[in-house]
Amino acid sequence: MPSELLQFPSMNILFNRALWLCASLMAGPLVAQVVWTEPALPSPEDQVTLYYDAGEGNGELTGVIPVYIHTGVITSSSSGPSDWQNVQTSWGTADPNAVLDYAGGTLHTFDFNGLSIGEYYGIDAGETIESLAMVFRNAPGTLVGRNADGSDIFYGISDGNFAAQVTNPTLNYAILNLGESLNISGVASEPAELTLLINGVAVASAADAMELTHTFEATTSGGYEIALEATSLATGATASDLFEITVLPTTAPTAWPPSGSVDGITYLSDSSVRLQLVAPGKDFVFVTGDFNDWSLSFNYMMTQTPDQQRFWIDITGLTPGQMYRFHYHIMPDDIRVTDAHTELVIYPNGDQWIPEETFPNMPQFPIMQTANVPVGVLTPGAPTYDWTDQSFERPHPSDLVIYELLVRDFTEERNYQAIIDTLDYLDRMGVNALELMPVNEFNGNDSWGYNPTFYWAPDKAYGTKEKLQELIDLCHSRDIAVIVDVVWNHADQPNPFLMMYWNSDSFQPLPNNPWFNVVAPHALNWFYDWNHESNFTREFVKRTLDHWVDVYHIDGFRWDFTQGLSQTPNGNGAYDQSRINILNDYGDHVWSQDEGVYMILEHWCDVAEEAALAEESFMFWANATHDYQEAAMGYPSNLNWANYQAHNMSEPRVVSYAESHDEERLMYKNLEFGGSNGDYDASDLGTALARMEAIQCFNIPLPGPKMIWQFGELGYDYSINTCSDGVTVDPNCRVEAKPVRWDYRDDPDRYRIHQVIGGLAFLKTAHPGTFRTTDFVWDVGGFGKRLILNGQEFDAVIAANFHTESINMVPGFTHTGEWYDYFTGEVLEVNSTNDALAFAPGEYHVFLDAPIAAPEPVMAVARLEAPQPGFTLSPNPASTTLTLDLRHWPMGAYQMEVMNLTGQIQISTPVHTGMNRSARATFAIDDLVPGPYLVRVSGPGGHAVETFVKIN
Repeated sequence: MPSELLQFPSMNILFNRALWLCASLMAGPLVAQVVWTEPALPSPEDQVTLYYDAGEGNGELTGVIPVYIHTGVITSSSSGPSDWQNVQTSWGTADPNAVLDYAGGTLHTFDFNGLSIGEYYGIDAGETIESLAMVFRNAPGTLVGRNADGSDIFYGISDGNFAAQVTNPTLNYAILNLGESLNISGVASEPAELTLLINGVAVASAADAMELTHTFEATTSGGYEIALEATSLATGATASDLFEITVLPTTAPTAWPPSGSVDGITYLSDSSVRLQLVAPGKDFVFVTGDFNDWSLSFNYMMTQTPDQQRFWIDITGLTPGQMYRFHYHIMPDDIRVTDAHTELVIYPNGDQWIPEETFPNMPQFPIMQTANVPVGVLTPGAPTYDWTDQSFERPHPSDLVIYELLVRDFTEERNYQAIIDTLDYLDRMGVNALELMPVNEFNGNDSWGYNPTFYWAPDKAYGTKEKLQELIDLCHSRDIAVIVDVVWNHADQPNPFLMMYWNSDSFQPLPNNPWFNVVAPHALNWFYDWNHESNFTREFVKRTLDHWVDVYHIDGFRWDFTQGLSQTPNGNGAYDQSRINILNDYGDHVWSQDEGVYMILEHWCDVAEEAALAEESFMFWANATHDYQEAAMGYPSNLNWANYQAHNMSEPRVVSYAESHDEERLMYKNLEFGGSNGDYDASDLGTALARMEAIQCFNIPLPGPKMIWQFGELGYDYSINTCSDGVTVDPNCRVEAKPVRWDYRDDPDRYRIHQVIGGLAFLKTAHPGTFRTTDFVWDVGGFGKRLILNGQEFDAVIAANFHTESINMVPGFTHTGEWYDYFTGEVLEVNSTNDALAFAPGEYHVFLDAPIAAPEPVMAVARLEAPQPGFTLSPNPASTTLTLDLRHWPMGAYQMEVMNLTGQIQISTPVHTGMNRSARATFAIDDLVPGPYLVRVSGPGGHAVETFVKIN
């Protein structure tokens, strides 16, 4: 038996019966078999006849003749309980060695070609078979017979020792209504003395038999333990099998839970727990799990509240610190769901791909003990995280410099620990808030996270609960707040609230679903739509928000697509008072618990609706990406939408950004579509990177909260539509994983963006008297853009030329006198506020009227160590023209001279570098005679010499 099956003691006891469960159709109180064998308890040495009922399971092969088997085995060599080995059949062929004999009706048989099981599968010496694995098909494989839930069929075999097993019912439990009967049957592997006992009383026996039957009559509700006991007549060996019958009462037991009980999981002590499930209109609910061998036991039937809204149960006798997997089983619907409030969810598929270093010692799914639906985990007496952030104070909302991050694409490790390892890097950049794209459980392990399933559980693909808490705690130690992206517009399967009231025919929520709409009342929707006018939904949302603040010390929430939190038909983005009321209700609740929690909405709605919610302290994403892109590429643009005043707000409550996870990357646009003029080309890598510095000067300093998308600080230049191969660009690849390029830090031109952001973030956060001012000018409609701040500490004038050609611009100095260039340390004497300055293409300046120096390690960018100036000549050799590319030269005027080998100057021309410290010039060399030449560049940054060859 694989080690993962031995992790929980109950697995050893129930293994054979669990295999019967996996070979059966779960469709009501009793279970019809999909497959069975003669003999009933075969060993590897036995010749066996396998029976397959095509009318059971998924029924896909009903009426199909002939039927073919596709089969292998689960062995001691399998990596897990679904890892097929020694497959003996080929798919999609009319293989005569794989065809079943038709036995009439829907029944088919297979005799393993007359071989024993061990011979048929070719089992190696020392390898043991744990179960047969199979599906059935028509000849081409277009129709496939499986279990009712679509899973593969497994069938257990014995190890050859004496054994006894109850064969009907096939599970370790049975559920009956009053007045029903159940035919119980059991078998032994050889002639034996057989006895069947009910609650310890013998009701049937046989002195020399291999089979025993008895009819149980359900006359009184309650729980009945059924035991089959067998003694071999040949050897005296004994064997037994147990199962339980629950006879349902007319109605569920009814009582109110103790005062103060809440929905979900409540730990009463280190060894006891109360479970409470909201399930209006349901008849009976059982809890099953590791604590009761996954059986529907009468003792684990939950008590219904008198208003028929909830079910609850107290479970005692648990081992402190032990993980118990569990879920609810709703009868007679035969629905299995786990608790929506569980903090750890184990999936039947997908968890095995999560690396051990990301989630050590992950509990395994209880394969063959329950259906293929997720199970939750409860852990009484679990240690709590020891927080160290008691002195942390959240940044003022207006000072926020937010770094939006997708855990999956931030590092190759894709986990919280890797983010912890980069906190020095983020700290140096000056960000004071980390915004994590959704980290609660979502479908699959490779996602943006906007397909949420369980809202209380951190997704295991990124790490453990404790590691997420550690990340947040360490962020707080660096005065960095943590904001999580939450998705309350929609949810995805297998969310428990969906599956409890689910129409499997229409693949939609049922009309009586307390939480979800059957269909969204508006057009813009994905997955399944929450009904936020339902009190059930509102209560769950509020408790979930409280949970993340209380348990994880989360500082804020970025709400995805709040436009959809509306029940107004076709309301979309038009002014909607009901949507305002819904959001205000959530905000009032959160702020009544903690008034400092950030509530940031992605709210693509009427500006008046934004303004109304802003008055209640909500903040809003402001998508100005298109115009930032146009400015970066050198085209006409207007950045006005980044200003909160354009949203008719009295306070700075828009989180404006040049990039987000949802938009095309600026550098990709620059390199693909950047404008040019003469020698200046915005699609040149060095030039494009320098323009990213200018973009950040018109992002971060603008009053109000601001955001940076991950790796924007390094000029990340892969398209948002880059496929997982890292090369192909296709819109269908939008949400696929992107290349991780931490090596970009090693490029000084890229890292300068990081340094510029650090310098700007320092100004914004260290000097609120200037950067929170309401007295400012945001003149950003032309190529020459200006931000003029009249501050209480000092004035600031930020100006940049986003054209691809030089312009003269009046920066807008607020007074004459000395002004200091923040990034160069140079002093500028301003004699007239109306004087224009010459700005090279892409050139930017941050002027302050006070000598403010950024502290170590975020010192003024121009003072950091930089590569030595240099230049390249191309082509070389050249015949008609020669292009000069200057890189890393301080801003200023330079002279380029072409000399022959005797030192005579043949060509001389000026070259000007701007704030990007780069320049390009192309000049004619037609008049030069063929031969070698020297090119010298000299000026304020020094001088350098290179050679080239003139050819005909």
